Amino acid sequence: AGIRRRVHQTRGTDFYASLRTQAALEKAEVAVVLIDASQPLTEQDVRVIQQVIDAGRALVIAYNKWDTVDEERRYYLEREIERGDGAALNRLVPALQTALESWDRRIPTSKLNAFLGEVVAAHPHPVRGGKQPRILFGTQASTRPPTFVLFTTGFLDPGYRRFIQRRLRELYPFEGTPIVVNMRVRERRKR
Repeated sequence: AGIRRRVHQTRGTDFYASLRTQAALEKAEVAVVLIDASQPLTEQDVRVIQQVIDAGRALVIAYNKWDTVDEERRYYLEREIERGDGAALNRLVPALQTALESWDRRIPTSKLNAFLGEVVAAHPHPVRGGKQPRILFGTQASTRPPTFVLFTTGFLDPGYRRFIQRRLRELYPFEGTPIVVNMRVRERRKR
C-alpha cells in the first residue's frame, strides 16, 4: 500500500514499502490489489499488478472509494470491469475463493492433449524459415500457478504461446491466476 515510485527511484519509507510488498508476495497465495476508483489507473497500479503476476500469485483487483465516483465514470468503470474479466464487484470473498481455486486448478493430461490437438488443427503455428514447429504433446507440470510444459519439434513464437494461454483461459476457468506455458524442444537424433 502507498507505493508511489519505481523501486530504483525510492527512498526512505517508499523503499521499505516496496521491499515489504515483495516479501509479502513471496509468502502469499493470493494478492488483493486495491485501486482508487476515483482516479485513473496509474502506471504504478499496473506495475504492482505485474509484480503479482510475475510472482505467480493469484490476483484479485478491488476498487476503493467507489462511493466517490460520479455516475458517468461509474457507468464506464462498471462496463470496463465486466468486459475485462467479469470481476466479482462488491464480492471480495467469492473473488478470493475463485482466484485460489484457479491457482490450484489441474487439467488432466488427456484433456490437455485433446485441447492442444484441436487448437493446433484449427490454428497451426506459422512457418518460420521453411520449418513449422509442431507440438508433440503437453502436460501440466504444477499448480500454484498452473504451469504447462509443451514438448515441441522446434521453438514456438511467444505470440503463439500467448495464443495458447488465451485459448486455455477460454476453455478452462483460470480467473485471477497467471498461466505459465513452457517449452521443451525435442533435439534431433543423429543417425
